[in-house]
Amino acid sequence: MNVASNTQRSRYLLPVLLACASLTVMAGATVAPGLPGLLEHFSSHPDAEYLTRFILSIPGLAIALSAPITGFLADKIGRRVLLCIGVAIYIVSGSAGLWLDDLIMLLVSRFVLGLSVGMVMVCSMALLTDHFQGAERDRAMGIQSSAMAAGGIVFIFAGSILADVSWRAPFAVYLMPIFLFPLILLFVSKPPANIDEPGAANGEFPIAHAAVIYGIGFITMLTFYTVPTQLPFLAIELGVESLKIAGFAVVLSQIFSSVAAISFQRLREYFSNVQILLFSFVSMSLGFFGLSQITSVTGMFLCMPLIGVGLGLNFPNMTIWMMSRVPATMRGRASGGLTTAIFMGQFMSPFLSVPLVTKYGLNLSFLGAMILMVCVVVLPALWFVVRASTSR
Repeated sequence: MNVASNTQRSRYLLPVLLACASLTVMAGATVAPGLPGLLEHFSSHPDAEYLTRFILSIPGLAIALSAPITGFLADKIGRRVLLCIGVAIYIVSGSAGLWLDDLIMLLVSRFVLGLSVGMVMVCSMALLTDHFQGAERDRAMGIQSSAMAAGGIVFIFAGSILADVSWRAPFAVYLMPIFLFPLILLFVSKPPANIDEPGAANGEFPIAHAAVIYGIGFITMLTFYTVPTQLPFLAIELGVESLKIAGFAVVLSQIFSSVAAISFQRLREYFSNVQILLFSFVSMSLGFFGLSQITSVTGMFLCMPLIGVGLGLNFPNMTIWMMSRVPATMRGRASGGLTTAIFMGQFMSPFLSVPLVTKYGLNLSFLGAMILMVCVVVLPALWFVVRASTSR
């Protein structure tokens, strides 16, 4: 019998937490199509062209900087309380583009949005691990990753449609959580009594174990984010007439990411966390190698499923693996650390890709990202898998 029984947990808990997790994707993807109109609106500002580039990146930096504090607060004042606060701030700061007419204040609102996303992401991750255990947790984490990937698809299309109306229109999407707020209050119950996983450290935070997982999360986003940032330029080199082609390729990777995440629970029945890690990074590495060799748009689309599958398996695997060693009372700060690693990787990705593109070109920059994945993750994971199999 699961620790969190039906009497302790509403059947609506998981759908509500999944909806909360999808808000983290909405934070950046929604307004991206409206950036050209936003730049035109603020064209009278002397630094408009420079500052508008931060509309998308500032939330990620805010999340990375604040997530450890958010994780600590989640453990101290309660994940449910902080989740409600985060959603409320998210609604106000996210929709600020509907009425703000000052570029600096708009950037401030985006930074505050990042703080709220950190709260939502950390708390929803910790609440899932509080309420679900064992195989049920594997399933919940897989569904969460799938929902986030699917949410990215929906919000990219929604933002594209609304951006044709006005650059402000995509900001209206941030009002949607108004309907989610009462559902959190109704169906997100207080977590059951703290139950540690069988392999959890005895009252101590497993620093070495967490550092490994955080490193994996950092490398994952450091390399993956070269895809949405550099793929449009690669598409131009391949002779496409519309940049929407690159957007469709990214969406294709998200579709395969969603499908792979749904399959995570079944894979966990047969394979260890290290084996799934190895498979996911081999898949991503093959996709990046393909991008370094392609000469046509068709080749670009063939590479995206490999990258999507690796990404879709990686996120639930990291979370499950990390929480297996973390005491129940410290899951908030563990989630905060992983969130920081992921978004810091996203923020630092241009510092990896831009110098490579400048010096070696687009194709070789994808090859460089692949070599990094192979050296830092694939080869060490392969060594652990081989050692484990020979020691039996």
